[in-house]
Amino acid sequence: MAKTSRRRVSPPRKTTRSRAERVSISPRRPTTRANVFTSKGIQVDFAGPGHRYNDAELEIIGIDHSQSSYEGRVFLNNPKADQDTPLTLENGYAGSFHILGHGGCFGDVGHCVVKGHREPYDFRAPHSLTPASKRVEVTDALRRATTTNNKVTVTIVPVVNAANDLCDVKKVFHCEKMRLLTYDP
Repeated sequence: MAKTSRRRVSPPRKTTRSRAERVSISPRRPTTRANVFTSKGIQVDFAGPGHRYNDAELEIIGIDHSQSSYEGRVFLNNPKADQDTPLTLENGYAGSFHILGHGGCFGDVGHCVVKGHREPYDFRAPHSLTPASKRVEVTDALRRATTTNNKVTVTIVPVVNAANDLCDVKKVFHCEKMRLLTYDP
């Protein structure tokens, strides 16, 4: 009878997988709604009763677009607006903007942090997560909102249609500041 060698069989090794492999990066329709942003009341004082403006825009500066893609619906003087609010002037709807999100961070810690100050003559492309700015034409909604009151609140309702596990669907909208711009005739 021939001798057979007995080999020790060790249990299979655990392999470490990256964060991107552990979570689903396939887009899906989120089941939770994003948080709605409402500003404090903005005092809108014109030069006088005869002051007129042709156009008005809401400028949103420093928008974080590292999360999901979404539509930002802008309402004036309607802090109770949500995804189901009809998009009509009577409900304060002023317009919308769209953000093409990056879907979360796939890299190591600090990979998606925008670093430092850039010199004015630095011709390299900016970091891909440099905050965005958007302008929304709000002329009709601002005229309607200021007929009865000279304080205006801005409500932004983010509507996320698809997200992955790396995205924070609830806290999708962040910005540095907003301002109303009016243009004289």
